[in-house]
Amino acid sequence: MRAVLAKPLDWCTIQLARLNVPNARATGGLAAKVQALLDYPDFFAGDVVAPADFRFVTRRRFQFSSPAPSPWKRNNTVHGRLYTVSKSWTDEPTVILLHGWNAQTAYRTLFPHLARRLVRRGVNVAMFQLPYHCRRKPRRGKGAARNFLSGDLVHVAQAARQSLADARALIAWLKQQGSPRIGLWGISLGGWLSGMLACMEPQVDFAVLMTPVARMDRLIAEAHFCAPIRRSLAGVKLRLDSMNLSAHRPKVAPENILVVASQHDLFAPVETIEELCEAWGVSELWHLRHGHISVLMSMPVMERIIGWIANHG
Repeated sequence: MRAVLAKPLDWCTIQLARLNVPNARATGGLAAKVQALLDYPDFFAGDVVAPADFRFVTRRRFQFSSPAPSPWKRNNTVHGRLYTVSKSWTDEPTVILLHGWNAQTAYRTLFPHLARRLVRRGVNVAMFQLPYHCRRKPRRGKGAARNFLSGDLVHVAQAARQSLADARALIAWLKQQGSPRIGLWGISLGGWLSGMLACMEPQVDFAVLMTPVARMDRLIAEAHFCAPIRRSLAGVKLRLDSMNLSAHRPKVAPENILVVASQHDLFAPVETIEELCEAWGVSELWHLRHGHISVLMSMPVMERIIGWIANHG
């Protein structure tokens, strides 16, 4: 896709995204609180086990309690779906799909399509709603946090921590069932989550990072929709290295990592993704003539990734 089409689509999405990021209600001492959380050694990577209350509510839909609960009860139940190859699905590999920020439509429409295509290739698929998305969005009320991103960076960091803990709990459950190989396919925010999981979770065997937000520090410093975060910090400079993927090293072998970059991406600049691949020693980097949003509309790209997963699962 040409830049003249891909970039305006990204630009319009960015403008709409700004409308969904609330300002922080209180900013006093916020920067110090954020830094204390990020400097804590195991903030993102504490111990997580398979959820004891994992249950299927229908043949395909499951739920369990988040191992990193938030103050909002509705957000603390993880809702997901499992698409299986056959009754003996635990003999086959499983990939977990991780959606992007505010990507409820992709979760409800694109992901089921990808899941059915992967199942036909012999790969089980698990997917779940990230915190503050879909059914996990708290009901309106005083003080209710209804978005993953917010001017309150403490909330954002805790939402990221909860997302990683939820994914690791699901990985532990899949491994407990006997799934021989477990992989990840994350898009945008989900790509960042997949990268973090590939670095902290030894039970991950392969990963696809599609248009990942590799440099969270740059996103917060530069993105239009992150203006509320910058205002809340009141000019205080934070050390955000722990949120940058290149600050970590993957436990997954580099040959089992695929990174997909869009050349016209206004959310995840291609140079940040190239830097990540160099830091990680990943050789399989696909440069696509797309933007952050347009690439999601390309079924040939999706089919190509599905083929890669089928070969590495």
